[in-house]
Amino acid sequence: MLLEKLEQEGIKKELEALGYNCEEIFGGLKEETDRLYASYSWQKIPCTVEGIREYVIHAVPPKELREKDYPWEEWFIQFDEPVHHVLFMHDQEICNAEVPIPEGDTQHPAEICGRTWYYYDDKNSYPHFAGKSEPR
Repeated sequence: MLLEKLEQEGIKKELEALGYNCEEIFGGLKEETDRLYASYSWQKIPCTVEGIREYVIHAVPPKELREKDYPWEEWFIQFDEPVHHVLFMHDQEICNAEVPIPEGDTQHPAEICGRTWYYYDDKNSYPHFAGKSEPR
């Protein structure tokens, strides 16, 4: 379900162009986890932050899930290293950083702008709910 959605929306191709292995990262998810991530909005957004290679792939949960503190996630390459951030509306024990995203920011999905987000940097690049995340 999720891999098919990523393929249809061109996100799989874009992640693989950055060097991510979609089959490894998103394949083999439990059915419930696969359905959850298939409900997310997947977006490729150009980014001009220093060292980031061209664009960032964002996975944003529906509003009702964001309000329950389901995280949005982003995958990108910065200074030739893969980066996966998992960001929450409220500070979590696992979080070790925060970032304010101003209203009207064009380098992030519109639905997450206008607030501060709390996050951790996952060194394994797996989706948060895959149960394989490991903070750096």
